[in-house]
Amino acid sequence: MFCPKWSRALTGPALAVAAALAPLGAAAEEATFDFYIAGIRAGEMTLDIETRDGDYAAASRIDAAGVLGLLVSFYYDGTAEGRLGGDGKVVPRRFVANSKSPRAERHTEIDWKDGTPSRVSVEPPRKSAPDPAYQGGTLDPISAGVAILRDAAPEAVCDTSVDVFDGSRRSRLTLARPVAEGDALVCAGTYSRLEGEAHSLSSGSEHGFEIVFRRNAAGVAQLERIETKTDFGLAVVERRG
Repeated sequence: MFCPKWSRALTGPALAVAAALAPLGAAAEEATFDFYIAGIRAGEMTLDIETRDGDYAAASRIDAAGVLGLLVSFYYDGTAEGRLGGDGKVVPRRFVANSKSPRAERHTEIDWKDGTPSRVSVEPPRKSAPDPAYQGGTLDPISAGVAILRDAAPEAVCDTSVDVFDGSRRSRLTLARPVAEGDALVCAGTYSRLEGEAHSLSSGSEHGFEIVFRRNAAGVAQLERIETKTDFGLAVVERRG
């Protein structure tokens, strides 16, 4: 019988971060990641980022797979677009997401103006949600992935804090300075829910996690792994190939 707590690992901090600075001009990144819970494959995530002339467009898809995929229909499909400042700052313009969990299906759209949400639509609506007028400086979940998960120079990863607004809640991702372990860069992180309803499958307001980047042959740091502890063991998001 399906236990909803298994889905908690797919909607917790591993996915909240799951979505750095890079040169402007034309560039594209595509990556696929697998989810494991206590060593058992439970899902898959794709992250595609394209930059051109200072603009970015990004998309991420998350699906249940393996044993969990046989027991529950779960997905998250989001897109975002916006502007990259000369200092690499991410400024969103539009965010669209469709999601399905064992308890609900939801469609979200956010338009941004000058770094503040100007139009927010969440269907079906939440019972309570943060006032968009007070969400200036936040990023949508996909744009947050652009900010902290992109290929980057080793000195540009982690050591940052990003506030995320998804239309239903405001949360914060905090990453410590990376610690070098061979060609890997290991970053301790914290996910904190600041405003809005708890996630339907996780009532906790704060979770620790770890992100691992690894230098490729060109010396660029690429996201390799995200992991966090759950009631069922270690949940891992791992780059495929």
